[in-house]
Amino acid sequence: MSYPTPIAMRSSLKAAQLEIDWDDDHKSIYSHEYLRVHCPCADCRGHTPDQAKVITGKENVHATHIELAGNYAIRIEFDDQHGTGIYAYSELRNNMCQCPECKTD
Repeated sequence: MSYPTPIAMRSSLKAAQLEIDWDDDHKSIYSHEYLRVHCPCADCRGHTPDQAKVITGKENVHATHIELAGNYAIRIEFDDQHGTGIYAYSELRNNMCQCPECKTD
């Protein structure tokens, strides 16, 4: 199975955003707030849809550390002490990209 992979990543504390250049020539930009609010971990999303939490109040949150999680994802630590979310490349590229070309809402 093939999925998009990043060729470059840049995170800016000042701009509070993560930029990813993908191997399909696409560029995604995610605000740190968006990534924190949409954290995919079980604590935030629950083990079933009815367990998911509504996360708000993260306007001033910043990613403080980003590391690779195997060959398929990144793990992000935020300054609110949350860092258990594993963001799969396929999810970031196919479902979470916020650029005008991809954004559906």
